[in-house]
Amino acid sequence: MENCRVLSVGYFAVGFNVKVEPKSSAGIFADNTALNSILLRCQDGSSITSGEGAFGHWQAEAGCGYNKDGNPNFLTSFDLQVEPDQGAKDDSSANWIRFKCRDFDTENSHQLDVPPGKFYWGTYGSWSEACPLHSAICGIQTRVEKERSSLYGNTALNDVILFCCNE
Repeated sequence: MENCRVLSVGYFAVGFNVKVEPKSSAGIFADNTALNSILLRCQDGSSITSGEGAFGHWQAEAGCGYNKDGNPNFLTSFDLQVEPDQGAKDDSSANWIRFKCRDFDTENSHQLDVPPGKFYWGTYGSWSEACPLHSAICGIQTRVEKERSSLYGNTALNDVILFCCNE
């Protein structure tokens, strides 16, 4: 894994965005990469971005919102949509990501997606372990394949680890 980035001490992720390459219409000659990067938005408006593949466009950002007391909800777990190895066919690897949000003091969470919430290939796996109470996601580390000739196929973002920090 490479491209490790962490928010400033005491700050946590309250939203996210994804950079995704649209599905190619080139048929059997397509080289689809799907998910190319993930951005985490901090409660002060700053952000960190994972390693970034060369393809695609940023989608509409999604935010966790606030609890009934007006305090922010934070990203606390994730689920990655992945296409398994396709052998001699085109691989896209990671396709999309979704998160769960909650405040620091409760276990009650809600799912957060950037529309449409999924992409063309692969399936979602299991949800990651949630950050413990009084902690939230504060950092990201990814594996991103460097761009290469489409004869060999590109996959862009292949794996992600998200880090929890205490309040």
